[in-house]
Amino acid sequence: MPDAPHNAPHSPSRHQHSLDFAGGPLVFDVWEPQRPSGEVPVLLIHGWGASSSYWQLTARSLSQTTRVIVPDLPGTGRSQPVATPQGMHEQTASLSRILDALAIERVQIVGHSMGGAMGILVADAQRERVDRLVLTSLCLFTSDTQRQFFKFVALIFRLSLGLRGIPIARAPFFANRMAARYFHRVPPERELVDQLYQDFLELDAASANACAAGAVDPAIDEAAARIQAPTLLIACRQDDLMPMANVEFTASLIPQCEVHWMDQSGHLPMLERPDEYARLLRSFLMPANA
Repeated sequence: MPDAPHNAPHSPSRHQHSLDFAGGPLVFDVWEPQRPSGEVPVLLIHGWGASSSYWQLTARSLSQTTRVIVPDLPGTGRSQPVATPQGMHEQTASLSRILDALAIERVQIVGHSMGGAMGILVADAQRERVDRLVLTSLCLFTSDTQRQFFKFVALIFRLSLGLRGIPIARAPFFANRMAARYFHRVPPERELVDQLYQDFLELDAASANACAAGAVDPAIDEAAARIQAPTLLIACRQDDLMPMANVEFTASLIPQCEVHWMDQSGHLPMLERPDEYARLLRSFLMPANA
């Protein structure tokens, strides 16, 4: 029997829910459609080192006509504290738990970066449930050499997580440095940059490390090859975090995958080019209302 979510009003169309489980709280927002159209609900999955906060513009756009579910993955944002580290497979189980609690029979998934890898795992495990899949700013590894390099990068991130308690870590300089890495052109809205950095400062380090370790699991590639849902891979030409040479390889692994390239955007197109990004999603997920 699925857990019953606890509700808390957030805005006219957005409501906060919370599920209690052994690992800790699982908090997510449900955006109810302003003009219900019968479209299949959409689940938005955020990436590593962040929370659901950067999905707000996308959720507001999609929820004009369909229900949108936006979780803080365990160990991030409001879904803290956690009792034990929550790695890739624990995160995937949490996403399924949300769908069960809301009694959602069919869903469309939009995953960003590492959230895209989790979307692949959900789409493989729940093939009868997932109608369509969108992967944004995600590339799979083409070789063990790339996996080893990612492990080295993950080590650097692990060291940076250990420095968050130092007072100087909250200086604007470090937020600006992170923004320069994630954006092609940093948005002028300072609150966007500050919130992204705040999410990084507050995430559970053990869960973040467990997810980074799980990102190199070959099981993700194997799951990608079994996906039955039509899939859209959105890649950004100025994304310095994803190897552009891996985009076509990633698409070739997924049976029904099309690629769309976005220009003038870095790793976070939902913030850097929100209108264009929302149009892409609507044309793929809900073409009748695009």
